[in-house]
Amino acid sequence: MQLTLLPRITLIFGLFFGLNTEAKKYYKHVDEDGIIHYSDQPPAADVAYESWQVRPEDTQYEVKIINRGPEKAPAYYGVNPYHGPVAVRMEFTLQENAVADPPLPATFVIPGNSDELLTTVTGQDQYQAWSFQFSYTSVMGDPNAKHQDGHVYQRPFQADQQHFISQAFFGEFTHQGEQNRHAIDIVMPEGTPVLAARGGVVMDIADDFYDGGTDASQIQRGNYIRILHDDGSMGVYAHLQLESVRVAPGQRIDTGHQIALSGNTGFTSGPHLHFAVQVNDNLRLVSVPFLLQHRNGEVKFPTVGPL
Repeated sequence: MQLTLLPRITLIFGLFFGLNTEAKKYYKHVDEDGIIHYSDQPPAADVAYESWQVRPEDTQYEVKIINRGPEKAPAYYGVNPYHGPVAVRMEFTLQENAVADPPLPATFVIPGNSDELLTTVTGQDQYQAWSFQFSYTSVMGDPNAKHQDGHVYQRPFQADQQHFISQAFFGEFTHQGEQNRHAIDIVMPEGTPVLAARGGVVMDIADDFYDGGTDASQIQRGNYIRILHDDGSMGVYAHLQLESVRVAPGQRIDTGHQIALSGNTGFTSGPHLHFAVQVNDNLRLVSVPFLLQHRNGEVKFPTVGPL
């Protein structure tokens, strides 16, 4: 039997959301209920755990497909360290006398912070040689989730403040791609407290980047927070100040909770907060329109102007 695994991984984070440039260490432990936990912080001293170092170039591939089966029946598990669901699409790129159970191609939704068996592969005729290759693509979010279109989002800053929306839906500068066409940019001084426009669970963060600019090299170098809402949509807050994140992955927060400070990191022409609501739409990370309550109490789709 010839066994070859050539993964093609595309983990889509969204525009401006970067990868840490310094190596990180990750920890895995199993609690007393048998639930697996992943974190970038070690557990309590009396808890057994596994740890591993992640090279900077590997951090974009944190959702992994791992074979834990015997040679005659490889069993592929999906490992999702994020605190929210991730969809994984697997398909054969080479299939000679090999079958998968369940069959491929297939899309699997791996719950947050979990480790699940996806599929096993065996020879259809065990007396003949068999071989295969497959690829997989990973996208954050559950493709079965539907955004609650009538939900009203709060302004992501303190109630006594007023800021200016410089770029709204379909903004000509950077809001043309499907991940950001329904995003808004709010001009605000660096260090302004950023509040959650909607409550949920902190799914992912980055807060190690210190600079910004309009050079293409800055696109993957912005600090951000991704919050998973109860309807499965995800709120993204980007260009945050270095090491200003006030919440932890896995933490549940309410609307109005301070999550970070605004900044000027990543692909940006000046200090501002980038905010979008995204969903996994058939393995495409797309932004969706949302209603926003303005300072005067009016509820409407955001437009360029005072907020």
